[in-house]
Amino acid sequence: MARPPKEINWDVVERCVEAGCNGVEIAAKFRVNSDTFYRRFQQEYGIYFQGYQVHTQEAGAADLRRMIHAKALDNKAPGNASVLMFLASRRLGMKEPETVHMLAANQEQIDQSHLIMQLQHRIAELEAKNAMSGVNEELLGPADAD
Repeated sequence: MARPPKEINWDVVERCVEAGCNGVEIAAKFRVNSDTFYRRFQQEYGIYFQGYQVHTQEAGAADLRRMIHAKALDNKAPGNASVLMFLASRRLGMKEPETVHMLAANQEQIDQSHLIMQLQHRIAELEAKNAMSGVNEELLGPADAD
């Protein structure tokens, strides 16, 4: 005697598909084998899951776009400015400027000048150190003199 099949809530399945879930994820949600889920889906709907999934996910995407659009235009909702900016960036191709474009036109010359200043500072340090060595030699005398 076979055990009774696990219950699958088909309303939940439809919402999961609209949200973008695949058949393996939905099967796992109901704790059934994915092959079992696909077979039972075909029995319930009379079509293969993959064909149904394509159209239903597109309907979910349309609902999501509609809801984002409504939220972006709702001037009473808190946070609608950020949603509006997000939507504008996606639909109108707007985006934050890249840091590369924010560099000064003469950035290469600025970098070279900075490097020159660093090297000049290092030379001055070495000359001061060398001068201190010379003073020490004059005060102490040659190192090899006994």
